Amino acid sequence: MTLREKKTFTVFTLIYTSLIFLTSLFIELSITGAIGQIAGYFVAIFFGVSLFLSLLYSWIIVSRNRRTWATLKCIGYTNKDINSLVTGKIFFTTLIGFIIVIEILFHYTASIGYLQSATIYLGVPLVLIGLGPVIVTFAIFIVVQLIAIIVANRRIYKVRPIIALKKVGE
Repeated sequence: MTLREKKTFTVFTLIYTSLIFLTSLFIELSITGAIGQIAGYFVAIFFGVSLFLSLLYSWIIVSRNRRTWATLKCIGYTNKDINSLVTGKIFFTTLIGFIIVIEILFHYTASIGYLQSATIYLGVPLVLIGLGPVIVTFAIFIVVQLIAIIVANRRIYKVRPIIALKKVGE
């Protein structure tokens, strides 16, 4: 179901990817003390943006698919079944964003390592972001996603099966 809504999925995956990357970068910078206290403010801003976008994404999923959820309820799906579908959509989007960030960081490290082994010095660090800050960021993003899932699940309980039958005779 997630891949049927390609535009929404792609947009939110790219947004989550950039948020995970930037948050991890600023966590790394705050650990090393490279830019001082401002890194902590950026991390807080990125988590706030993440919470807002997670709530927006869950609202979009539930609102756009109200008729689908109602139809599924008509054919016997329970609220628990539909909630697991929505939860899977939200977690899948976040997981794909995390995997893209890990892939980018691995390719960056491999490319810089290769160039430095060929005695081409670029003046950039070999490891841009350590794995620790990325995993911490991902864990916090999962917690933020749980808040969005709770909101989405509450909205799914309000969907009535009659919505699926509303425009049948037209």
